Amino acid sequence: MVSFRGTADDYVRFRPQYPPALIERLVRAAGVGARARVLDLGSGPGHVAVPLAAHVAEVVAVDPEPEMLARIEAPNVRTVLGRAEDVDETWGTFDLVTAGRSFHWFDQAVVLRRLPRVTRRLALIGDSIRQSEAASRALDVAVELIGEERVSASRPSYVELLASSPFADVERIEVEVERTWTADSLIGLVYSTSYAARLGGRRSELERRLRALFDRPEYPERVTVSAVLGRSREE
Repeated sequence: MVSFRGTADDYVRFRPQYPPALIERLVRAAGVGARARVLDLGSGPGHVAVPLAAHVAEVVAVDPEPEMLARIEAPNVRTVLGRAEDVDETWGTFDLVTAGRSFHWFDQAVVLRRLPRVTRRLALIGDSIRQSEAASRALDVAVELIGEERVSASRPSYVELLASSPFADVERIEVEVERTWTADSLIGLVYSTSYAARLGGRRSELERRLRALFDRPEYPERVTVSAVLGRSREE
């Protein structure tokens, strides 16, 4: 099982936040308002749950790592230690279910089979950190150090995935953002991933190699961050 244990501090500090404009457009598209109840699966430290909470009555944030949930601070976010695969009608019903940079870790067939019991709207949010050239190069160094091969097999896009699911009425929302990486932030990014625990005593080697590879002060980029909203056709 993939573990993010021990990564929470770096996740909070170095993982890119979602653009407020993307969250606002998703809220409008999903038709959720101040009385809505939202379920955020694989919430991590709340990068989706917390900004969404400013627009709705309650967000239930679910994650298997207690140290991630402990970083969430918002009065109307309720944290639950658990797995996305366990969702069922005992959790209640939700106006919207979200997952940000986490859905690829789930048993997707199980989750998509269970979610219609609790919602008619599912939003999959975020950009792959592999979309960034700088981030991808940094992660490749980590993969090499832990002796793994980079998995290059393509996965279905979120649009394709939802189009063949119970949430087949699909809308894609996109926002372009500018980011700037440094050697320090790229090192922190690697430490925020599931590679961190597997690096063991190779951290000093990772840092040495990344500082040599990224020897300029800054690495700016422009990326597209998206939310794919799927609605049940029964709506």
